[in-house]
Amino acid sequence: MLNKDQKRGLTIALRIMEETIQYIEQVFNNGDYSGILYDVKCSLDEGVTREILKRALLIKDKIKTLSKRFDLENELRDPAREILGKLSSSWCILEDVKAIKLKRYGAVADELEDVLDPHLNGIIDLILDIERLLLEKPS
Repeated sequence: MLNKDQKRGLTIALRIMEETIQYIEQVFNNGDYSGILYDVKCSLDEGVTREILKRALLIKDKIKTLSKRFDLENELRDPAREILGKLSSSWCILEDVKAIKLKRYGAVADELEDVLDPHLNGIIDLILDIERLLLEKPS
């Protein structure tokens, strides 16, 4: 009923929807998060949350029905690849907030490089360690 390209397009759209539902379930089921630089607090009423989760299950059921009906391919994902991508992006972002780069936002204190950059470099070194460990992982 679907040609190869149509099947791929449908698969991608439904995967994105499934990822969105998984995120919704994760947020509502894990509750609040208190971090260092940000907090997550769901302000929705518990009844509303419950209703949203019910509908999320219905969406997943419909995705499953379509997947079976059109024999859509299940993709095996290795979270290590996604983690590597996020760490690489984070590394670039950290490089862009070193003292010399902050000059684009205005004058930078003379001592900022000595105070800020060593901490950023330490985080970057740890990122590189994590990346190395992920790349060395046994398959």
